[in-house]
Amino acid sequence: MIVPRSMRLRVRDCEVDTMRRIVTRDGDGQSLRLTVKSMQVLLALVERRGEVVGRDALFARVWPDTMPTDDVLTQAVTQLRKAFGDDRDAPRYIETIARAGYRLLAEVEWVDGGPGPSTAAVAADAVDATMDEVSADAGATAPDRSRVARAWPWIAAAGAALLALGVLVWPRAAPEATTVPQATDAVRAPPEVTYRAITSAPGQERLPNLSPDGAMVAFAQAPAEGQGSAILLQDVDRAAARALTVPPPGSSDHLPVWSRDGTRIAFVRTSRRDCRIMVIAASGGDAHEAAQCQRQAYSQFDWTPDGRGLVMGGLRGPDESSAPLQQLDLASGEWRTLQYGIADGDVDLIPRYSPDGRWLAFRRNISFADLWLMPAEGGTPRRLTTLGGDIRGWDWLPDGSGIVFSHVTGEASLFVYSMADGAIRPLPSLPTGNAVHPDVASKAWSMVFEIDQLRSGIFRFRIDGGDAESVREPVFESSGVDLLPAVSPDGGRLAFYSDRTMSVQLWIGGIGQPATLHPVEGLRPVPRHPPVWSRDGRTLLVIGRTAAGDGLFEVDAGSGSVHALAIPDGSPAFAAYAGDAGLLLVGVDAGQGRLRLVLYERAAWRALATLDDVAVARYDPVSGDVYFTRPSKIGLWRVDAGLRHAVQVSAAYPAPQHYRHWGLAGGALHYNGPEAGCAMVWRLLSAASTVAVPCLSRDGVAIAGSPNVDGAGTWLYVGLPLTQNIDIGWAALPVGMQLPR
Repeated sequence: MIVPRSMRLRVRDCEVDTMRRIVTRDGDGQSLRLTVKSMQVLLALVERRGEVVGRDALFARVWPDTMPTDDVLTQAVTQLRKAFGDDRDAPRYIETIARAGYRLLAEVEWVDGGPGPSTAAVAADAVDATMDEVSADAGATAPDRSRVARAWPWIAAAGAALLALGVLVWPRAAPEATTVPQATDAVRAPPEVTYRAITSAPGQERLPNLSPDGAMVAFAQAPAEGQGSAILLQDVDRAAARALTVPPPGSSDHLPVWSRDGTRIAFVRTSRRDCRIMVIAASGGDAHEAAQCQRQAYSQFDWTPDGRGLVMGGLRGPDESSAPLQQLDLASGEWRTLQYGIADGDVDLIPRYSPDGRWLAFRRNISFADLWLMPAEGGTPRRLTTLGGDIRGWDWLPDGSGIVFSHVTGEASLFVYSMADGAIRPLPSLPTGNAVHPDVASKAWSMVFEIDQLRSGIFRFRIDGGDAESVREPVFESSGVDLLPAVSPDGGRLAFYSDRTMSVQLWIGGIGQPATLHPVEGLRPVPRHPPVWSRDGRTLLVIGRTAAGDGLFEVDAGSGSVHALAIPDGSPAFAAYAGDAGLLLVGVDAGQGRLRLVLYERAAWRALATLDDVAVARYDPVSGDVYFTRPSKIGLWRVDAGLRHAVQVSAAYPAPQHYRHWGLAGGALHYNGPEAGCAMVWRLLSAASTVAVPCLSRDGVAIAGSPNVDGAGTWLYVGLPLTQNIDIGWAALPVGMQLPR
């Protein structure tokens, strides 16, 4: 990976933010985010500015150890020209030399970048459950691998259970609590790390976990479509995997976690109505039940330092205000709540003990998450990071000097956090796919991770015919990632997010009229939730990125004009029209990653009412009520439009991990998440259990939930995966990682 010399690079009359990969033109102020490979091509040309750099040289420099097609380089250069406003036929920046390569014509100047971008600046570009770019290296393939597009790590996981990562810890030195600082907001150059895939089977190998010595990896894999997943073991030298567990019919095994001594593996076994914590010898044999899952649900967990128990991320009961970590005693099968500082509304997940067993770190909250640290026995947690973003798994380094974590900042990337000074350094990007859910061996400097690769499209299902099965119809063809559709009230137009132009944009088009499909310019959407149409179909509400963070925008569907709305409180996560044209419902960051629903009067942006502890809310034009889910609580709630009296209307659906997998059709509530034997159902929540539940998709979970139904209740629109593959990657880590102690 080519490391930039500083944060800022001047290329003629453009400025390049090298860490965030954003090119801004001086003349019109327009900016474009580059893919990782486009940025690397630019840096390679800058190194030899004025010289012809051959295509083979660029392939070797930017796509090492892969077999890319010519198209990936052409696409990377095309994106650079688009960012610079360059003309291929009359170039001022990049010249194409026929049958030879490319030459950078523009003057370049490295600008002193100082200490590096702050974590707050990085977080401003982060997205909760965000879209990844489809990079210009979509045609690059690793040796002996089929051609794949870049993946979006959160898509394939959208319908999976709230999955856990195990931590493998052994006694090593760790910083004193009094010396663990807040993040200094420094970001350093990445260390040298080489990745390789160690699995390549079709389908999904999920949540890998390394043995303490780093020699073997355990992971979950479904042997065939429609069958439950089992736990497999494999040597990291890519030997054939063998089955460790054989789940009973109708059951699936998930989340393998090695014990600290490497002799046992704990995992979760689920069926349609049951959830159990299981333990099996790493050498094989029969698994035995340790306990029932608390509230028949589960999340990420780790072994306790003494090997006598497990600690699991929190899940809230109906009358509980927060979701603290829970500890399971393996001998008695009893759960108890850990006693430590946690505020109302906090949700603590992915707990991992430090290598010496003295500290317990975890991820706090979901939409705007950060890493926190406290003594292993409990106490007052300290906030380590100030990202306020989407953290997709993490683990301690073997000597306790730092933490490796996956964070979505455009695409999912790996970073290293230093416990000594709070500095954050990026790890190199993968040649293809995205690295999520890293797991580090406790006695070896190596890690495994998921390589997530996926392409998706927009489909619709006819839901007014009463059929148990419905044929899906593609709406707009695409070779990229399309998702989060929103159909206009009259059913004639569709808005959705897509990266088909190599940058994420809002697209609008007439259904059945592909020639009308067009992007909205001047808006950088944050696609954690679908756009929302006004009742008259004239405008849409969209969350978008600004230099200061996320903002709320209103888009005129006819002209494409974009208007920023001056939300006064916090960072907006979602929004909805509230029936009256002068009122808006907005979910904002209430602090420490918790969301609050606010009813605004638009004329003066006055807050008329608020409701705390809301994951996502949707307005029902039929009843005039607002429906919402809560973080870490199972079920759905209804509140009047004034946000005064909230009541629970479903205690069974959706589970917290599927908090967006529900929708309204003609005033009726439906669930569209996975169930046993079906990746996406269309369950009427008010119906009796004897009513047939249509299975709309058996081979793909609706991406990020959020089903959308037209005003007539005829068609259901969802984003579904077209190609879905998750492999396991491995990397040796530099001993010590050059982190200050």
